[in-house]
Amino acid sequence: MAGISRANRALAGLCLLTAAIGLWNVLHCPPGASYDYQDNAPYADGLIPGLHLPAGGLHPAAGDGSYYTPPGFYAVAGTADWIARGLGLGEPHRAGMAVDVLFLVGSVLLVALIARQLWPGRERIALGAAAFVAFLPSAVQAGAMFHPEMMSFFFSALALWLCARTFADARWAWALGLALGIDQLVRAYALCTVGAVLLALLWARRWRALAIAAVVAAAIPMPWYVHETVKYGSPLFPRPAISQTTNERATTVSPLYRRRPARFYVDPALPDVLTHPYRPRFEGLLLPTTYAGLWGDYEGHWAWDGTTRDKVVPTPSASTRHALVLQMFLGLLPTLLAFGGWILLLAQARRELRKIAVAVLPVAVAAAYVYFTVSNGSATNPAVAAAVLKPSYMLTATTGWALGFGLALDRLPRRTFLVAAGVLAVCAAVELPFLLY
Repeated sequence: MAGISRANRALAGLCLLTAAIGLWNVLHCPPGASYDYQDNAPYADGLIPGLHLPAGGLHPAAGDGSYYTPPGFYAVAGTADWIARGLGLGEPHRAGMAVDVLFLVGSVLLVALIARQLWPGRERIALGAAAFVAFLPSAVQAGAMFHPEMMSFFFSALALWLCARTFADARWAWALGLALGIDQLVRAYALCTVGAVLLALLWARRWRALAIAAVVAAAIPMPWYVHETVKYGSPLFPRPAISQTTNERATTVSPLYRRRPARFYVDPALPDVLTHPYRPRFEGLLLPTTYAGLWGDYEGHWAWDGTTRDKVVPTPSASTRHALVLQMFLGLLPTLLAFGGWILLLAQARRELRKIAVAVLPVAVAAAYVYFTVSNGSATNPAVAAAVLKPSYMLTATTGWALGFGLALDRLPRRTFLVAAGVLAVCAAVELPFLLY
């Protein structure tokens, strides 16, 4: 019991630290620094209390750029903003940002609960996975942004926890379907979680739980899918494809396999990814852009201002460049551990079917991420190619990577674990200033 008590205290301390970092960032980060703020804020303001959804089109008006995004986050954030505005609490959109802090803390806790459900008594896995989320820069940044990504991460983690509970008790299937349905009302990438969960239940032949979860998960977002299909002709990302030669949307484009050059998929952009991890270096390349976006600030929404997309591309200051370079090196060890642990997780999932959902989720999200960036990309227009290559889309997969990280730590021999834990603790301490806006 003493060991469990210490683990609970450590987890509580980690959640409190995450909350403190999040609140600091909400108070200091301007709402306008949030990526896609120019679309997200008008969406929330129009939805609450006016109940107006943004309109799409070839040339959308301000706030219309997210017309294909479900309204879940905007309803919650818009309500918080509306209350803050009515109470005169300053910049109202900070209330919507504060909502994301709650989802960030909840995600840290849920990842630990998933680990405890899948590996009972292995507190090292639970604490390692929770720490991975708490110190992942892209997660902390999303928790301080006016954006639906963190809410989607939370409900994805909640669904994975409920999936593990459903394997132990089928009565949890109703709650599982509810979480999957709500997640689809936040981001389309929730379908990756839906697919991973339903695959796990199908593979394990949990027919009753599968039927309940599938019906509830489909019924909740159905009105939204019907609305998008009727109005735009497609329930998912219903926007015209991007022309290969211009930044305009067009109905006729090149074949999918021609929209990205071969180097897009395989070029690691070494050593630039370590020495110059900011836009416009290696712009439009999958691997380095994703890594730099997850562990640093490639786009320039956090540590520097890279939001100007014109002929004059801004660059970070010398001190900021040093911080970004340091982040790339700090992320190497946790990335290697997360990937290695995920391989172990896949192997375990073959024998323990309750682990299938968390094991296949990173694959599903990666496939959706690549498909989206390629299908909306361009082989000849770097600006178009870079605009849709956003590592934040990968945030939903963090639960799988975090559990892999914790599993890898748990598998290390004692001496190696102590060394790795010490190095990671130093990395976390060095990284802490970067997590604060």
